[in-house]
Amino acid sequence: MAPRAAQIDRDDVFPWDLYRQVGELGILGMTLPREYGGEGADNVSLCVAIEELAAASATLANAALLAKIQGDLLLRNCDDAQRRRWLPPLASGEQICLIAATEPGTGSDVAAIQTSAVRRDGGYVLNGEKVYITAGLVGAFAVVLAKTDPTARHRGLSAFIVEADRHGYSAEKSDDFMGLRGLATSSLRFQDCWVPAENLIGAENGAFDAAMHSFNTGRIFIATLALGIARGAFDESRKYAEHRQAFGQPIADFQGVQFMLADMATEIDAARLLIHRAARLKDESTDFVKEASMAKLFASDMAQRATTNAVQIHGGYGYTKAAAVERMYRDAKLTQIYEGTNQIQRVIIARALRKEPV
Repeated sequence: MAPRAAQIDRDDVFPWDLYRQVGELGILGMTLPREYGGEGADNVSLCVAIEELAAASATLANAALLAKIQGDLLLRNCDDAQRRRWLPPLASGEQICLIAATEPGTGSDVAAIQTSAVRRDGGYVLNGEKVYITAGLVGAFAVVLAKTDPTARHRGLSAFIVEADRHGYSAEKSDDFMGLRGLATSSLRFQDCWVPAENLIGAENGAFDAAMHSFNTGRIFIATLALGIARGAFDESRKYAEHRQAFGQPIADFQGVQFMLADMATEIDAARLLIHRAARLKDESTDFVKEASMAKLFASDMAQRATTNAVQIHGGYGYTKAAAVERMYRDAKLTQIYEGTNQIQRVIIARALRKEPV
């Protein structure tokens, strides 16, 4: 992946061949049960794998964590027939499942979703628009959040599996992004798109809690994405500092550079510990909401600091497209926004603290 990372960023084309190799390695279905095509591994192990991918290519790591998040959502909320139909091709890398939640007027406020789903002819007719959908141009099916009871806010949300080849389903390429390019991000439009009742996930009007649990899981792996980007930038910076000469010596000899590297190394380790704690709690089926938000908040802010320092260590070269850290700097920013902005993470953490005994 590493030799292709710059090309993926430059061409902004989804790397299907590499993605399928990730599937062949078992990473896409790593935490799914073997009966559904997975490996049956734990979440901490997947964090290790995602970090390694992200250190080389944030785009591929992001695609892999999408498979994890969607695989978890389907496993947790689908019936057995749905799991056997949809999970194996997701785990193998043959197909990509999208999460269609964000709308033009909604981001973190999931309850404000306007896409509608109305019962008709033994199924539901969907109308609405979704934006910033990761892998939207290449996804085979999407989990779409829609209002089945528009008067009930978050308690009126339902989730549907919608195949990309259904009449009334269309995808359009999003505007160019600053970073994390090559993910085939798109908007989705549903215009009188009918789906059978069997494509409803769980109970009607019961999707809000499922979505919130999925977002909590996602925060662990967005944090891991940020961690991998930061570690990749740190590795590049260490190598560069050892061979770049200034005033007759490697710049790694200068205390100013040493302090930046020391801070990067310390914060990378701290982020990893926060992430693995949250993943372990999830493995133990223990509440991990606060810990996931802490990991996401710290790791993504840390990645922004680490990649900023990496560009600084590289000097003028770091500001060019030839430097890997320039791409990592751009990639890191989105991790502060994904799965709830870091301002939202602070709200979640503060609310959790208020519930704990003083």
